[in-house]
Amino acid sequence: MKIVLTAGTLLLPCIAILAGCSATPVKPGGSQQGEFREFPKSVDVVRQAAVNALVVKGFEITKSESFYVEGYRPRTWGFFCTPGGETSGIWLEQAGPSLTKAWISTAISSFGRLCQKDWTAAIVTEMENTLNSQK
Repeated sequence: MKIVLTAGTLLLPCIAILAGCSATPVKPGGSQQGEFREFPKSVDVVRQAAVNALVVKGFEITKSESFYVEGYRPRTWGFFCTPGGETSGIWLEQAGPSLTKAWISTAISSFGRLCQKDWTAAIVTEMENTLNSQK
C-alpha cells in the first residue's frame, strides 16, 4: 500500500493552526468578557502600572499609547499543548484629575482555547498591587 501526501495535505493543518495563533482583544462591555476597574490615580500612573503588570505576567508590549496598552504572551512549544499566544489589551480613560477608568481583556485564539489562559484577573491583581504600593 502506497500513501501519497500532497503539499496541501501537509500544509492545510499548518495553516489552520497558524490562523488560530493570534487574536485581538476587544474592549469589554456588553457581551464582551473582561474586567472594569477605577483607580484613584492619574492616567499616566495607571498606564505605567498596566505596562508593568503585563511584563510581570510574561507579556511583550506591542502597543503603548496614551490610552491603550497591549501585550502579547509568546508561545512556548510543548509536546501536545502549546501555552502562550494570548494578547491582552488595557483601555484607559481619564475620568478626573486623579481618577482613571480601565478596561482589561485577554483575547484567546480560536484554536488556543485548549491551552491558552485568560490573564485578565491576574493582570488586574498585578495592577492593583502596583498602584496600592504607591501610597
